[in-house]
Amino acid sequence: MNPASRGHASKSPHGRAPARDRSSLLACVALLAAPWILPDGDLMRSALGRPRLDGELRHMATRGYYEELIDANRAPASRAPAADQHPPGWVPFGASGLVEPIPSYLRWRLRPGLDASWNGESFRTNARGYRTPEVANPKPDGVYRIVLFGSSNTMGHGVGDDDAYPRLLERWLNEAAPAGRRVEVVNLSISGDSPSRRLIRMREEAEAYEPDWVLCDATVLDPALEEAHLETVVKGEPPVPIPLEYVREALARAGISPGDSAEAFRSKLQGQAQALLEGAYAGWGEFARRTGLPLAIVLIPRADVEAENPEIFKIIRASIRRERLDLIDAAGAFAGLSAEEFRVSPWDKHPSVRGHRAIFESLRDALSRRGSLPGLTLAPPAPPAG
Repeated sequence: MNPASRGHASKSPHGRAPARDRSSLLACVALLAAPWILPDGDLMRSALGRPRLDGELRHMATRGYYEELIDANRAPASRAPAADQHPPGWVPFGASGLVEPIPSYLRWRLRPGLDASWNGESFRTNARGYRTPEVANPKPDGVYRIVLFGSSNTMGHGVGDDDAYPRLLERWLNEAAPAGRRVEVVNLSISGDSPSRRLIRMREEAEAYEPDWVLCDATVLDPALEEAHLETVVKGEPPVPIPLEYVREALARAGISPGDSAEAFRSKLQGQAQALLEGAYAGWGEFARRTGLPLAIVLIPRADVEAENPEIFKIIRASIRRERLDLIDAAGAFAGLSAEEFRVSPWDKHPSVRGHRAIFESLRDALSRRGSLPGLTLAPPAPPAG
């Protein structure tokens, strides 16, 4: 910079700022005016910087893995290293017999009434096809009911029925609840459920359970889940209607076509990753306002690898603030643990028993500090022994 220009703008002979300074001034005015001109999503995209977000999406390292998780008949996009290959006899989710297709945007559900073993772990579902105990409707007197929506990490992919963090949370809450109150955590999570699918399930099912509190999980892997799900929707046969306007608009902006190759589809859709995330949060916020039900987002860590995703976290946290949703932040639950400790195995990259325990402990500590849930006071934690 020219020393004469430091601290003040130089003047032209006619008393006006030079052209380059007028351009800088106009750029500053435009930036200050942007919140009044641009939608929140456009402003956020500009502030975050597309290259950094695109880089996080490109290195999500879940494409082949999630394709195998969701659709056993689809070849992974790339072969994993030998250390990540599952051993003989290990059965991926898509080939487990635990799920069945349904002709809707949701695409599949867990089979109802299962009492099965999957890769050596118990896997039971109730009469409605969820990995949660049977639920009485209408809700019995004295029951405080939490309804939880989520994907594979919350469903308990790879661990036994009683080791998933929702069951641990339920047991602790019953110890902390006042006398005469019983807490139920109704886990409506299903492997592969993307943010838009959680929104559909929330709209269609939550109110029937008469919940006192609604929880919805979120992770930095959500863009990868949405991408994988929308590919099955766009390319699936028979075609199914897309019930969410924000999803239809994102696909149209991306120029998505059923004939796109897997790589072309991915490349096009990644440009809409932020809009798709923001649309889901807007839907969750609208649901909470319409129903009057308290809704909290449970932010949990990724378990596939040890990786930083600052831009996706920024989008998630900004969306939570914008929609005035509650946040229970357990994203740091795996701090101090190695990947070998917090995930099931190199070929099953979901939280292990130890990983679920860490997520539960993070949630327990957060709720203990609050001292209450919406409409339910918790007993103070017991003093340490000795």
